[in-house]
Amino acid sequence: MMGLVIVGTAFLAGLCISWWARSIATPAVLEPPAPPTTVGIAGFPRAVDAVATLAGAQALTKRTELRGISVWGVRSDGMVDMTAPGHRIRYAFSSARGEGPQPPRAPGTLPIRSFCGRQNVHVRDEGMQADPDQPAASCTGQREPLPNPRCGTKEVWQAAIHRGAPADRVATLEYFRAAAGPAWRFDIPGGTHFTLYGDCERELTGSDAVGSVP
Repeated sequence: MMGLVIVGTAFLAGLCISWWARSIATPAVLEPPAPPTTVGIAGFPRAVDAVATLAGAQALTKRTELRGISVWGVRSDGMVDMTAPGHRIRYAFSSARGEGPQPPRAPGTLPIRSFCGRQNVHVRDEGMQADPDQPAASCTGQREPLPNPRCGTKEVWQAAIHRGAPADRVATLEYFRAAAGPAWRFDIPGGTHFTLYGDCERELTGSDAVGSVP
């Protein structure tokens, strides 16, 4: 009887290990993006706060690492009117190496190499929606992910006004990882252009300001 118990226990343990290994070797299933939604958008549609909406955008993707934020049509109060032509927000996300959805492969097989993947989430006049996930995006050149912004578009605009930017214009802002660390870039075409460190306290110049939203 004791021998049968030992054999049965070993058999069940083997099944459990096999099931665990198979689950590890099977990539996560990709789900198609949901339809546009206004849930999670702060101030929709005429006074959208890009930083306050970040949590809502994160909820629409399985990618957990923030890679950048691009905002078009930012007023001097830091808000975006989504009803105006061309005004939108893009959030870029990825995963740590080998995590998150991976490219399809035969069940039970291990990947040839690890991928970081990528997925963008957009806010437009119809609401917020994720693009189809890109599981085959490589990790080449991928640096440390961005923390949540320490200051927002309103603070960046205040710095721009101090530099002489016209408050009646709209600007393009980017939150990205520069060579010096997290940073905000401000741009009015044909006008004010500068880059601030992520705390909005000091300006970055030269090689320290190099970088972009992927």
